[in-house]
Amino acid sequence: MADNDAPKSAVELALEKLRARDGEDIELSDQQKTNIAEIRSRYRARIAELEIHNEAKLRTIASHDEAEKLRLELIKNKERLETEMEKKVAYVRSQE
Repeated sequence: MADNDAPKSAVELALEKLRARDGEDIELSDQQKTNIAEIRSRYRARIAELEIHNEAKLRTIASHDEAEKLRLELIKNKERLETEMEKKVAYVRSQE
């Protein structure tokens, strides 16, 4: 069996799917990489802050219903922040 006929690893298949989904491979500049890293760092910090704040609130709550409400609120806020982060990252990626 030639090298080209060898089965592909799961990683190779996943990378192919990502490339197909994203279109062509885009080479990012150093500035874009820096901007993306800063965006992700900032949003991860905000998410961590939300989680800490949520844990502090949970310590003061006695009701299971209130705790569930807080948990759902945290999930909603984390999803909102993650969406914002990905939009900003996509914008930076699209800049040349």
